[in-house]
Amino acid sequence: MRKEEAIAGEIVRRLEELVSVPTPTGQEDALVPYLVESLCELGFDVTEQRISIGRKNIIGRRGRSRLMFCAHTDTIPAYTHPTPYKLRSFGSELIGRGVVDCKGLIAALLVALRLSESPCNVAFVADEEKSGLGSKELELPDSVRAAVVLEPTDFKLAIAHAGAIEIEVTTFGKATHGALPHTGVNAIEKAIELIERLKCLPALQRRHELFEDAPLFTLGIISGGCDVMVVPNRCTFQVDMRILPTDDAQAVLEQIREIISDAQSEMSVLDISQPVVLDLNDDVVASLVDAFKRAHENLCGEPLKCIGYHSWTDAVNLIERGICAVVYGGGKLHRAHSDWESITIDELVMSCNVYRCVMEYFVETQK
Repeated sequence: MRKEEAIAGEIVRRLEELVSVPTPTGQEDALVPYLVESLCELGFDVTEQRISIGRKNIIGRRGRSRLMFCAHTDTIPAYTHPTPYKLRSFGSELIGRGVVDCKGLIAALLVALRLSESPCNVAFVADEEKSGLGSKELELPDSVRAAVVLEPTDFKLAIAHAGAIEIEVTTFGKATHGALPHTGVNAIEKAIELIERLKCLPALQRRHELFEDAPLFTLGIISGGCDVMVVPNRCTFQVDMRILPTDDAQAVLEQIREIISDAQSEMSVLDISQPVVLDLNDDVVASLVDAFKRAHENLCGEPLKCIGYHSWTDAVNLIERGICAVVYGGGKLHRAHSDWESITIDELVMSCNVYRCVMEYFVETQK
């Protein structure tokens, strides 16, 4: 059997085992025994850390290294996914809940750790899909200065993150008979007008050289009305707004408050985070980026592209804690959280090979 075929077979076997264990946020501990055993077999000293919400992080140390690989163990719930916890294949595509976000990359990393004897740190963290407390409270090994966070980036290196503002808004109207809408005030129509005003915020018109030109506004939930013949007196919606590094999230939030107040509506902030950009002149960042450039170009045969990541990841928490954290992995982000969550075998094999080379190249730069 060719080496690449053997690697692919081992990754698929591991991924099948990972996917078969349901780990929607809150149930991550179901995967702890498997990951602990896997790291121990690979020569790691393993610690289980119970975080404030009762679930566990897993920290593995092999030798002394300034580099850590970090991946989250939770997935979003199954929702309407037809067969979430059985790995299926269609041609080269592997389908199942978490295959791209990010159990497939965990499988690739475990195989990479077997293929290399380089010293390395590994952290498997809980709660990424909700509050990010796993990475926020992670007990970092003393030696760690740099981190690779496993998420689908389509083999681009994320060195920046968009910030985010997630809010819930309630608009109020006046109920009346549906045949005489002019005698009432339609809260749903007020919500629609308010949504359009929010879309026009200057921060949501921005562009940035690191970030793909994409919409920065998502209407995720809207609820209102009780009967087609009743003008609705209340409507609630939730929106997510991405904030690029050219803006300050708190300043944008104040603009949002003014718009909501002007519409005589109510708002609660569900989440807020600032955009972050790594300093490429920092010695540790430069060493890590160079390791990725060398590995990517050698294996993929083309220059590495550095990008900004629209989604929040655990890298943000690590950066705020003084760790130079980048994000890299095969697979496409838009396939995550979908009913056809998928990644190809080739993408997983390439991820495995890049991770292996990066851990070896980075060690060389630190000697």
